[in-house]
Amino acid sequence: MDVEKLFSESPEFVTNRLYLRQLTLDDSEDYFEFASDPEVTTYTMWETHKTIDDSRKYLNYVIDKYKNRQAYHWGIVDISTNKLIGRTGLIQWDINHQRTEIGFALSRKYWNKGIITEATREIIKYSFKELNVNRIEGRCNYDNTGSARVMEKLGMVFEGVLREQLKIKGSFKDQKMYSILKSDYVSQFKEGSSFR
Repeated sequence: MDVEKLFSESPEFVTNRLYLRQLTLDDSEDYFEFASDPEVTTYTMWETHKTIDDSRKYLNYVIDKYKNRQAYHWGIVDISTNKLIGRTGLIQWDINHQRTEIGFALSRKYWNKGIITEATREIIKYSFKELNVNRIEGRCNYDNTGSARVMEKLGMVFEGVLREQLKIKGSFKDQKMYSILKSDYVSQFKEGSSFR
């Protein structure tokens, strides 16, 4: 996995509806708008944001992860409004085994519109084509049907349940594990939009 390429290019992507770019502190207000929604944070490791300062702290955390080359989050911007509406990205990786994991969050106003699928498909394509990734994983709480549906739409394969794998907000939660291999991607998807 070529992490150096990812950070030297800092790629941006444009789809029919979306612009994907690195998150910055200037996104604090838009980020707070959806991160303060308890329905958005129902299944997340992080707590509902109570103040805009919570969003600033989170964005600083994301920026630090970027600086330390530990994760890469893209902000999802609605082209029609130029508003940040969510994020997607590579939340961790194992270079030796050419494996990475995706994670995402989206404003409830944009649920059930294919936004996360559209955005994350670009990240998957870039990871396989440019970063020499062999396997992309994704996890969600067992009862998180929305995230499970996104991963299925992305061509990811359900591999099983990791029992009580994560402690989220004080309770152990079963996780559904999904993955897509480079060989799966090559056989399933045609070329779409390119990164710039």
